[in-house]
Amino acid sequence: MEQVAWALSGVPPLESMKKRRSPAPLLALSLDVTEPDVVAELLRHDEGDDRTQFALAALRIGVLALRSAAGQIDAGSIREAGAALMSEVRELLSTRVTEMNERVASTLTQYLDPQSGALPQRLHALVRQDGELERLFRAQIGADDSLLARSLASHLGEGSPLFKLLSPTDAAGLRSQISTTVQEALADQRTVILREFSLDQKDSALSRMVAEFSLDGEGSAMNRMAKMLAATSEQIGRNLTLDDDGSALSRLKRELESMIGRLMRDNVEFQTQMREALARLDTRRKEEARSPRHGIEFEERLGALLNDEAQRLGDLHEATGETTGSIKNCKVGDHVIELGADSAASNARIVWEAKEKNGSSLRAAIDEIAEARRNRKAQIGVFVFSSKTAPEGLQPLQRHGSDIMVVWNPDDPGSEIVVRAAYSLARCLAVRERRTDHESLAAILEIEQAARGIEKQVGYLEEVRKWAETVKGHGEKIVDRSARMVDELRRDVERLDAQIAQMRTAEAPA
Repeated sequence: MEQVAWALSGVPPLESMKKRRSPAPLLALSLDVTEPDVVAELLRHDEGDDRTQFALAALRIGVLALRSAAGQIDAGSIREAGAALMSEVRELLSTRVTEMNERVASTLTQYLDPQSGALPQRLHALVRQDGELERLFRAQIGADDSLLARSLASHLGEGSPLFKLLSPTDAAGLRSQISTTVQEALADQRTVILREFSLDQKDSALSRMVAEFSLDGEGSAMNRMAKMLAATSEQIGRNLTLDDDGSALSRLKRELESMIGRLMRDNVEFQTQMREALARLDTRRKEEARSPRHGIEFEERLGALLNDEAQRLGDLHEATGETTGSIKNCKVGDHVIELGADSAASNARIVWEAKEKNGSSLRAAIDEIAEARRNRKAQIGVFVFSSKTAPEGLQPLQRHGSDIMVVWNPDDPGSEIVVRAAYSLARCLAVRERRTDHESLAAILEIEQAARGIEKQVGYLEEVRKWAETVKGHGEKIVDRSARMVDELRRDVERLDAQIAQMRTAEAPA
């Protein structure tokens, strides 16, 4: 019956149910779907509202399908009654359709029949020659007396306002009006521009610009600038004058005078202190020079230098100036260096004699150092003169057989290189004394050459010292000689180290 009602009313059953149905309560479900086909179909939709709407629609269809299936099972007994009802409805609809088709065909024939229909006859009357449409068009847009022709003539003809407006010769035409308007506009603009560049008008742009650069106007930019410059100049003048005690220049002068006064007082005080200190120092030096302690101090300072060098090279240093040696009651030989175990001449002894005494000669020094070697059982001897008491013309470093003569200034740090060079030369001579066999002849020759090179370079030191006294005239000589000395000393030391290393290797047990 619901299908029949839909056929008669034109409203679908679902819409009718929606109209009759009351709002359903909200029910929240959380389901775990495991059916592969259902899962695959759900995954085809995007996660979110799209998948949710699809799941709700599928659930609704399934519920309706289940409900319909249950209804067919429960209402199987009324199936025959429904079939009979549908047969009756079908016959009724067939009869009504036949009657409606006949009625529509009759009506269409009355209006659309080509021979007797009302519509073809009416169209023929409208479109035939001298018909209604032709007469209407002819009256409206046809000949010269038509309504369109008369309207165009009145609006676009020779006497029309538009024709007069577009005429190039008419004074009231569009061209003349445009030309007149442009000329008037240009004239007005020219007048305005000329007025802005006129000095006769006080409010013109040129007049205002001139007023800004004029000194006569109180508020002009130039007047303000002139006042600022005048104020600045006045302020600078006040600060740079010495007439005003409060000016910056006056304060600076007082500060400088005070500072110069303090510096002069400090300088005088410093000079006084320096003169007193130098006088005390000179007095002490004179007293030390007269006292035996002066020579002892020279000997101790040499011992300190030798001790540092011995520690650096792995040798042993001993101060022997206060002890007797092999000779009975003989204390000659102030210091003894015993070469270390790593040396090619291990346990070799070098005796040092320090002398700061006036009247010492080279001959006496040679005899004294020979006695020192015997007294201290040393193979090599080094006699160290003080530069204050050394014989005239003695070179800073020179050798006499197994003995070395050195001139040393303990107050000059640069003079230490002479003592260090003598130390290295003495070690080389000790190695030469130890290696006298034929196999070491070549090494001895190398050591001899290196020793001669060291003597030569140390001899240059005296030249450098003399040049330093006149450094202005010999500056280039000093630089050149110093560079060559460094290179020569480096090569000689390398040769010595190489030969000593070879000797140490040859002496090592197999």
